[in-house]
Amino acid sequence: MKRDSLFVLASRGVASALTTWKALLLALAANLFLAYAFAHPVNAALRRALDRSPFGARASAAPSGTWRLYGEMSRARPDVFGDLSPWDEIATGERAERGPAHRPPLAGFLAGTGVAGAAVGFGILSAALAALFAGGFAGRFGSTEDRGSLAAFGADAARFAAPSLLLGALSLLGIAAAYRWVFAETGKLYEPEDLRYEWESVALLVLRLLAFLLVAAFVRVLVVYARAAMGRAGRGNLAGALGASLGFVSRRPGRVLALEILFGALGLVPLALWALLGPVWDGREAGALALVVLGQLCVVFLRVLARAAYLGAASAFLARAAERPAPAPAVTSESEPAPAP
Repeated sequence: MKRDSLFVLASRGVASALTTWKALLLALAANLFLAYAFAHPVNAALRRALDRSPFGARASAAPSGTWRLYGEMSRARPDVFGDLSPWDEIATGERAERGPAHRPPLAGFLAGTGVAGAAVGFGILSAALAALFAGGFAGRFGSTEDRGSLAAFGADAARFAAPSLLLGALSLLGIAAAYRWVFAETGKLYEPEDLRYEWESVALLVLRLLAFLLVAAFVRVLVVYARAAMGRAGRGNLAGALGASLGFVSRRPGRVLALEILFGALGLVPLALWALLGPVWDGREAGALALVVLGQLCVVFLRVLARAAYLGAASAFLARAAERPAPAPAVTSESEPAPAP
């Protein structure tokens, strides 16, 4: 088996991530803190809307579905979910009819309330925290000593904080631009009603989605390998890391894309298993609640492990490419004349 095969690189990435188990637990604790900070005010708003109120009594008495309950709550208590029109503009690429036409794109996000407003701050903090932790993991994967040291991890996270945050912003902007211009804007080039068959509309939708996923994957690949290059070099040179990443990815587009797909699927497996097999708390037994919380902890930990392992596999791939010896020059005998240049 080749030393740079997908299985070997993925295994080395997982092994490298497990050596930093203290940092993985720290990342798990930070994610739980952010989740609590987001869920607590949302839970309080839902309780005020549903507990001991005419709307709550009516909603609990009627066996309505989730989407019907969401629609009723959006009309009766708009303060809980907030204004979701900015999210619709991002998803569809079309500005809502209500509101001024000259409104800046981020105006709705900055003035958002309820769940819609809280999700913006939660997303920004989560992305910033993920970028800081990614810098620490990159530094540990690029080092051959003290990989399990939490102090060394913190030092690497502080040393690579600024370039890693810039790389995280570049990733978010690149993926958002790819969604807006590759997926949403291309949907305006045709009208589904003008097509003769429904399968043509579905095929065009799938092609637009695949094009967006391909562009977003390469954006993520460039950022991941730039972080791995910084960790191996031990310097926070953002321009040099991006150049090294671009050169490495351009020479091996198929292999790096296969690693991206593999670890992306590994990150989705815990969510799929939880959606299919996860227990639901009935609100009565404390043991069932503990089982639900433990399962959610496992899901978050596995996702953190998958992201760290992907960065470890990228660092191992860079190391394997650097170890490959250069071809030896041809040796000519003394009796034979050397070839002309």
